[in-house]
Amino acid sequence: MRSSLSFGIFDQLENDGETEISAQYRNHLELARIADEGGFTHWFKSEHHSVPLDIAPSINVFLGAVIQATQRIRISSLVHLFPFYEPMRLYEELCMLDHLSEGRLDIGFGKGVSPPEQILWGVPADEALDRTNEVLEFVLSAMNLATTEGLGCLFNFEGLYWSASDHPLEIGPFQEPHPPLWRPGNPSTAAQMGVSTIIPGPTALLPERVEAFRSEQTSEGPGGYAPIVSTLRRVVIAATQEEALQVAERAWRHFDANLTKLFRKYDLWPPTIVPSFLGDVEMALATESLIVGTPQQVQEYFVQMEEESMLEHVTISPAFGNLSPHEARTTLEAFIEHVIEG
Repeated sequence: MRSSLSFGIFDQLENDGETEISAQYRNHLELARIADEGGFTHWFKSEHHSVPLDIAPSINVFLGAVIQATQRIRISSLVHLFPFYEPMRLYEELCMLDHLSEGRLDIGFGKGVSPPEQILWGVPADEALDRTNEVLEFVLSAMNLATTEGLGCLFNFEGLYWSASDHPLEIGPFQEPHPPLWRPGNPSTAAQMGVSTIIPGPTALLPERVEAFRSEQTSEGPGGYAPIVSTLRRVVIAATQEEALQVAERAWRHFDANLTKLFRKYDLWPPTIVPSFLGDVEMALATESLIVGTPQQVQEYFVQMEEESMLEHVTISPAFGNLSPHEARTTLEAFIEHVIEG
């Protein structure tokens, strides 16, 4: 039976440690193309800097490449690190991406979860959240103005960190008043803003968390878009459970090494947010952060999630750690055949 859930795909573009970076780019673009043809609704990419967790740190450049490689799937950041940007340039580039995709862009935003990256970028920890909120206000205000007054209008903004005075807006968003928004990492904040989010946790805890989100939701939020509530699962599918587990354990250890490299370098240990559980595969499996098995086993898991979670959308990551292109593609194609198409 075809799943009634909608699915997104999340890709950090981790360095596998063996393949030329140019080849890795091609491999990940091919995964995006397969996801597009396979019925996924969203393709998400995170943004990280100076760490092997992300070999495509200029997120807008890679989003532009994915837009060109796909036709239907929505393309989104998860997230743009807003404190790292000069907001007028970010505004212009987001508008460009929205037009390049002809309205397939979503915008994820946040301050980032990695203090060492903020240190390297020169973002004071006590300013990161305020800078995030100010960049969001700047970008949305400019998009709303361009939508209501047309191109050539003059934009003014006075904030604590950035300002603009009679700045001509010669490009606006394709989607009016602006693209849909995602705020992962803090479901309560996302609910109060009325924007989409990713809620963590095993299936048994999701109904309570989804209900909490809906009860806190005060409106459809900026732009009038109904928020999507999703969850994230890293997935490995192979011919046997033993093979899938062996592959997953190797990739999970590599994922943890990539994620925590800067934390170890700057002696910021242990990090406060580690979805890799410091490489503990058993914990990843127990919390359902990692789903491993044969096509039938994975299908059964997502059938149960559909019945019990109260979710309408799920995001998976079939490419993480040092999974080979063949392993990631095997998982993605099996997921499409056995879960999405049923």
